[in-house]
Amino acid sequence: MKRFTSFRPFCAALLTLAATLSATAASDLFTPTAASIATIKTEKDPVLSLEGSALKVSFPNGGDYPGLDLPLAGGTANLSAFAGVQAEITNTGPSRLNVNLRADNPGDWRKQPWNTNNVWIAAGETKIVKVTFGQSYGRAGYALDAARVSNLKLFVEKPKADAVILVKNIAPFGTGTPAVAPAATTSTSPAATSAAVPAGAVIFTPTAANIASIKTEQAPALAFDASSGAPALKLTFPNGGDYPGFDYPLTGGQLNLTGFAGVQATVTNAGQSRVNVALRAGNPGDWRQNPWNTGNVWIAPGETKTLKVTFGQSYGKTGYALDSSRVNVLKLYVEKPKADAALLISNLAPFGTASATASVETASATPVAAGQDATFSPSIGGELLDLAKNKLAGFNHSDSSAVIEAGKVKVTFEAGSNYPNIQFPIPKGGWNLSAFSAIEVSVTNANDKKVTVFLRADNPGDWKAEPWNTENTVFNPGETKILKLTFGQQNGAPAFPLNPARISAIQIFIVRPKTATTLVLDNLKASGSPSDAANKLSFTKPEDRNTPAVLPAWLGQRPPADLPGEWVKTLDENFDGTQLNEKLWTPRFPWDGPQPGQLQHYVPENVTVANGVATFKVEKKFGHENNDPKLGTRAYSSGLIQSYNKWSQLYGYFEARIKVPYVRGLWPAYWMMPDRGAASGLDTWRRRDTGKGAMEIDIMEILSEWGPGRNSVATHWDGYGSDHKQWGTSQIYYGPTPDGYHVFGLLWEPGKLTWYVDGKKTAEQINDRVSNVPAYLKFNVQMGGWATKNVDDANLPAVMDVDYTRAWQLKSRL
Repeated sequence: MKRFTSFRPFCAALLTLAATLSATAASDLFTPTAASIATIKTEKDPVLSLEGSALKVSFPNGGDYPGLDLPLAGGTANLSAFAGVQAEITNTGPSRLNVNLRADNPGDWRKQPWNTNNVWIAAGETKIVKVTFGQSYGRAGYALDAARVSNLKLFVEKPKADAVILVKNIAPFGTGTPAVAPAATTSTSPAATSAAVPAGAVIFTPTAANIASIKTEQAPALAFDASSGAPALKLTFPNGGDYPGFDYPLTGGQLNLTGFAGVQATVTNAGQSRVNVALRAGNPGDWRQNPWNTGNVWIAPGETKTLKVTFGQSYGKTGYALDSSRVNVLKLYVEKPKADAALLISNLAPFGTASATASVETASATPVAAGQDATFSPSIGGELLDLAKNKLAGFNHSDSSAVIEAGKVKVTFEAGSNYPNIQFPIPKGGWNLSAFSAIEVSVTNANDKKVTVFLRADNPGDWKAEPWNTENTVFNPGETKILKLTFGQQNGAPAFPLNPARISAIQIFIVRPKTATTLVLDNLKASGSPSDAANKLSFTKPEDRNTPAVLPAWLGQRPPADLPGEWVKTLDENFDGTQLNEKLWTPRFPWDGPQPGQLQHYVPENVTVANGVATFKVEKKFGHENNDPKLGTRAYSSGLIQSYNKWSQLYGYFEARIKVPYVRGLWPAYWMMPDRGAASGLDTWRRRDTGKGAMEIDIMEILSEWGPGRNSVATHWDGYGSDHKQWGTSQIYYGPTPDGYHVFGLLWEPGKLTWYVDGKKTAEQINDRVSNVPAYLKFNVQMGGWATKNVDDANLPAVMDVDYTRAWQLKSRL
């Protein structure tokens, strides 16, 4: 959901409210009258009028997020007596609308001092949109000070020109200290832990009395249900919503669950449609640090499943290092349930033991004393699992179950879960595998369909740094083979420089299985030697960002100096003059955009040439792709150039000197796509097809939120559908230069691609499948897709500058 980012004073007074309202009972904050409506100022030009006793808002000009502000008399209002603010909205137009309500505090807008919520309203439907203080979109949000509400904003996402809503009233609701407040607090000081919850204890058993005390979010309905013979909480969703749910009441406001691996609840789907149910455990702290773990499960109608959240994990992957002695939030919610959805939830209880979960080891700061290697090493054979000794002790499961059969682990992953996994036992302090280069396991696919299986190994550390490596292989039905992960690689490409002396977790997982999926696992072991791994590690490491680049003399003058042969320059584009050379470049793609998921539209005027530099501007500017009213619109504009049908080359060395912007939400790129040429007689799509020996080659891609000194490289082939294949790494690191420019290079040879930054070799792909089809060049700055949609609008416009792009070819190939 896109947010407003401006705090300019758009609006005049719309409501009559004392500057220090502190009532104990809710009353309307706004009653529309002809006089009050006439004073309202709007954003993006919706039209206001009075219809009966309601404010009528229409949107003849459409727009991304048109709306209006409800400024408070005196500048702020004290709503500390209430849980939040709500508005009753009727959609009188012909199409479904996404209506949003936001409450603000004064302060630096870059810190996003507001809470927001939304509701989808069908044509002819009336709904309540609520914003609960301390929440945004049903989750813990900014710790809003309800005593200092400075603005109330109502807006609609991308309404059509015939959209109309009636706003009947805006009023506070509930009482102060809403359920979400503990999760949203900005306090980071540890509270004294309470007595540990004993083994076998139940955290919450539904009764008619305690259900009445539960506070909800987005208005689900709660009831006590004992129809099955056991007490259950019945949860229904008459109002739908994005993430409706509730917080469990915790005795004393906080639980000490130190002795356990996590928390679980048994959930039955008593409705008519499949639902995605989530359980979250949180710590006190700054909400911006996301101090919580979450687990989820998909449940079919009539099905009963166990919903688990494992401490130190979120969605089956390493997550926030939750302090299980200070759990102050246990929240259950459902993703976008239909109105006929219904759940029966029985006892909430802790499960497992802390020593039984590898994720707790992984999420901790270090497995041993800081800077020290693990002390446990396997025998010379590398065996990492002794089932005769361990049985299933020490295993940890997420959305899976396991048994031992014939001396092997048989694991079944649940249908509909996101990343079901099984984590192998890890000795306290982790494994020291410094005598080896890899981890491998024998896998048998016991299903009638092919399965992609992933093996992952972790180091301890901040999960945001992604301190792990992953490898995957496709297994056909009944097939048995070895799945092998080499340290320092990720799916065959250079990756995070995993320290084999400090392995804190090992797991097998699959992704979103549609049906229950069974694998048989055997012979988990470390293999290879350190010299094997040394030849395959990434050529860079994160610390390289701290060492200034040293540019070699050959840079920009010829291919790398150590390359044999006589080289001829085939492209020398220095962007001289004041106009783009359209004999070489086209400032639009060969197809019509914008593409789904992208935030930008491309227009030719966003690429300019001056002083020997091509500048690509990105700005917050609404418009049509290529300024063509027949094409789609987006809220941001950007620029591109590409040489399709004008210049292409097979093999050689390619180089460009580029200064990229580091404004959050941008995705600068320098890349190549196939062009089989006009002589092929093929249409545009088949000329550019990445199958039949061709591939997309990404010389440089950057997510601007990474900041300076890091980029990604990749190749993609065999289309972008079910046969799509890729190779790549986002772990390319390099040091600063005085002017911020960096030189990105690619050496393309038969069966081999080598990447360079500032003259230094950074990555290499050796594969017979390397493209043997000529390719053309592309430069652009994209938004959306792989990049975050949380764009830093305040620092736009932003630009990418390209100083030159050059290419060389071996004389023998000309």
